[in-house]
Amino acid sequence: MDNFSAAFKVINERNCPFYSVDDWFVLNNQSVMVPAGSPACLILVREFTNILFSIAPDAETGFAEQRDHVFTCGGCTGLIKFQIDDLPENGEEFVRKPKQSTKEETKEAGGAQSRKSGVVVSGSLEEISISELLQFFHMHQKTGKLLLDVATGAARVAFREGAIIGARYQEKEGKDAIFAMLGEKKGKFSFVSGIPESLMEVDDIGDFMMVLMEGLKRLDESGEGKK
Repeated sequence: MDNFSAAFKVINERNCPFYSVDDWFVLNNQSVMVPAGSPACLILVREFTNILFSIAPDAETGFAEQRDHVFTCGGCTGLIKFQIDDLPENGEEFVRKPKQSTKEETKEAGGAQSRKSGVVVSGSLEEISISELLQFFHMHQKTGKLLLDVATGAARVAFREGAIIGARYQEKEGKDAIFAMLGEKKGKFSFVSGIPESLMEVDDIGDFMMVLMEGLKRLDESGEGKK
């Protein structure tokens, strides 16, 4: 997927715990930047996962066909509406990359918990899908291991600064493991910060978005993605 960047401005807000009207977000194929001084909301990142797939094909036109569309995030006690807009010239003052997630910022992930070391976040796959988890840790450029405990066994995905450098599920490894695990909808997950020094120079398994889109395509073709 080619590099691109899209800016979004909040045009309406009702009881949102984090964001206000005129706040800005910037989404690209590597990360999502949130309003300066505000935390990164996992629910909103999930919304941006879907937005990324829908707007990416229009990147070359400057998202012309998407500019009148109003996007909505209302997965918690509040609601915000936002649209694609042109970021002001001093736009870097309005946004920043998300900081390390805290307990409050990740609690929506199936009762997630934060700790000073070890497991950073954990929860249930009935609350958030594997594809959303992969996108979340990619966008936040995390380094660590996503551990999945599902009915058919254990799955592991290793990240280095958001890139997937390894995956294992059943007898499969790499891309094939990612493709296979995407269909799992029940189980537990946890994310552990850090990877061995020996893995810091390992090549990633491929372009993240291309791998994820191929996996979701295969899931839809098999019919499991609609169950």
